[in-house]
Order: sequence, then C-alpha cells, then structure tokens
Amino acid sequence: MAHTAVLATLMAPTEELFVQFGDDPVGRLRIDEGGRFCFAYDAPWRTNRDAFPISLSLPLRAEEYIGGSGHTFFANLLPEGGARQAVCRRLGISEANDFALLRAIGGECAGALSIVTKARPRRSEPRYEPLGDKRLQQLVESDDIVPLLIGGESTRLSLAGAQDKLPVTVIEGEIHLPIDGAPSTHILKLPNRRYAHLPINEAFVMELAARMGLDVVKTELCTRTNPPSLLVKRYDRRQSADEGPVVRLHQEDVCQALGLPPTQKYEQEGGPTLAATIELARSSVSQPGLDVLRLIQWQAFNVVAGNADGHGKNLSILYEGRDASIAPFYDLVSTRHYKGLDAKLAMSVGGSRDMGELHRVHWETLARDVGIAARVVIEAVQEIVERCTETLGSWSKEFRERYGKRPILQTLPDSIKRRARGVSRRLIAPTR
Repeated sequence: MAHTAVLATLMAPTEELFVQFGDDPVGRLRIDEGGRFCFAYDAPWRTNRDAFPISLSLPLRAEEYIGGSGHTFFANLLPEGGARQAVCRRLGISEANDFALLRAIGGECAGALSIVTKARPRRSEPRYEPLGDKRLQQLVESDDIVPLLIGGESTRLSLAGAQDKLPVTVIEGEIHLPIDGAPSTHILKLPNRRYAHLPINEAFVMELAARMGLDVVKTELCTRTNPPSLLVKRYDRRQSADEGPVVRLHQEDVCQALGLPPTQKYEQEGGPTLAATIELARSSVSQPGLDVLRLIQWQAFNVVAGNADGHGKNLSILYEGRDASIAPFYDLVSTRHYKGLDAKLAMSVGGSRDMGELHRVHWETLARDVGIAARVVIEAVQEIVERCTETLGSWSKEFRERYGKRPILQTLPDSIKRRARGVSRRLIAPTR
C-alpha cells in the first residue's frame, strides 16, 4: 500500500520543480507543451549582488531557457546506466523521463543545488540514520536493493554516473545515511559484480596519484563490506575539523559547462576534447596557468595508469565564492585492467586515442593546439613518469601491508610500471 502511494505521488502531474542553492531559491524548472525542459532564474536571485549563474552554459538572464542547455545541465545531475535503470524500474518511471527522475531523487545532487517539488524551509538540524555493518553488507549482496533509494522517499538522493554509489555522511568515524535533504560528506562506491576488485583498483590508483602530488579527492578502502567498498570524501562539501555544519559548494562537470548532454561525455561521440577542456579552464578559472598544467598532468597520469575513461563528466569546475578552479581529480581507475573495455583514451592527445602509441609528436601537437610551449607539455609528462616511477614501489608495499595481498596487486603495479617506461621511451623519439 505504501509503495503504491509513493508511485502515485511520483507520477502525479507537477507543473514546476524548484531549484535551490542551500535554502535560497534560484529558479524554476518545468516542461512545456512540446515536452521541452524550460528553466528560468527567479528575479530575486538574478538581482542579488551575490548571485551567480548555476552553469557557464546558463548565464544569468530574465528570459527562460527552453531546451538546449536548460535541459542538458539538469540531465547531467542524474545517474546513468544500470543505476538509472534500477531506480526507474523501482519507482515506475520511464528511463527517458529526466523530469520525473529529477522530481523523484533530485534533493541531494552533486554540488550545492537541490531540485525539489516545493520550496524547502530552513532546517535547524539535519537528520542522519546510522548504516550498520549488516545493512552495508546487504547493499553489497542483495539484487533487490537500489542504493539510491535505501532511505525511502524522503531521502531524495541523486548522483550522476553509472557506478552503484550512495551519498553518505561520516559522523565520528561511522557511516550514516542523510535523511530528508541533509547534506552528505562522502560517497560510498559499492563493489561491482561485473568488474572485480573495482574499489581496490580505484583506491590504489587514486592514492598513487595523491602521493605523486596530484590534487585528488581523498579515498579509503572500506573493509566493512565484503568485498570492500570505497569511501570517497566529497570535494564539493566543506566541514570544520570539529564536524560542524556541512556546507555545500557549487560545481559543474565539463559537459554541463559546455552545454553537452551526458550521452556525449566521450570525445568520439561529440563530447569534450582535451583541447576544448583546456580552453574552458583558461577562460573560466581563477588561476588558468595552474589549472591548464594540472589538466595536462591529469591526462599524462591517465596514460601511465591505464585509465581510458577520463571523459567530460570526470572533470569538474568547483566554485568557492568568486573563485573557480578545476576540482580535485576523481574516478581515477586503471580501466586497462579489465578486458573487454575500450582501451582507447576518452580524450585524444594530438589526434591519437591510442595510449600505447602516444609519441612526443602527439604531445607537441596538443601543445600547439592550445597555444602552450611544447617544452612545457613534454616536461609535465616526463615529470609524471618520474614521480610514478619513484612512488609506485613504496605505495605498493604499503598498500599490501594495510589491506593484505589483494589479487589485483599481482598485476596492477607491474602494468603501471611498464606503461610508465613506455611513455618515457616514446617521449624521446619525435615520431614513430
């Protein structure tokens, strides 16, 4: 009976959805007679001296946005793939109905925005529910549980991406589920039955990047589940050291900033190129020289680590007040570890997506395309190779001591070492 009532509520006609920044109204979202998304900023938001556009693709204006970026920005907030299918199936929503899905689970999205069915009043105290070990293990083992819906209708959780993951809050070391719009502090990525040891893979690669000096989100392997999960600290949340109030920070991924739908996150499908992403950073962040270099280092690390999935939704812009920067890197995984996945880079370098055949000339072509001295790009790639070579052995040893002799460690460090040597070797020769 309760399930039927939830479905009735979700499927009832709703003329508008409200977009909020914390407790402040930002604008309204609706569907017109032609089925197009329509978004308009509220006048009080537009005229507020501290107001900002929610996306580079949606500048502040009085006119309503109809279709286009007015749709793609919000579509990029939604889960994809199997996670989307499971949520829609459970709630009785068509997979193609972005508006209904936002209505159902848009309350706790990436960044600082919430999509709600009515203006949410200010709340004195956020609510959280402990997730004990037994319940965490049920999330891993059961085919009947949809992670984004485990808290019921009032939880309203939404995370973009295709992997099973759950927004959680860590309080005094314990994992909690945020209730009724309360902010989360972490993302719990669950084991993937199709890709073995995926959380272990990501934990190893992410910390390797961190120890090499790259700005990445903090991750740790959660061994409270079997197989282990991955606990990822959210870069779009701020909290004082004494676990004071959680503050949401605004952010958008590269697809949102460029007005592209999530179906075009890969370059080969018309999505962002590395050169376009660099130009976006150059024109929008507060310290473009620093962030452009970081993007080159990010791609060099992808090549060394064997991460072919560095697409337009795996890079974001983080906004803190008037400052904007490329967000700490996330979702760094050695995808080459899994046979059957596309081995080609999601973003090409100098026209080539073959990470095993990237030569000096490709990096020099990238430099020319974005107006950077070739020497700067080559030195950045060489530095990533050197840092990886220096760090890989000690981190592999420490990882084994901390988490045990995981099967993936029998092959992953050696494959990264081989790729690092290959990148270094091909940088010497100007052509093939």
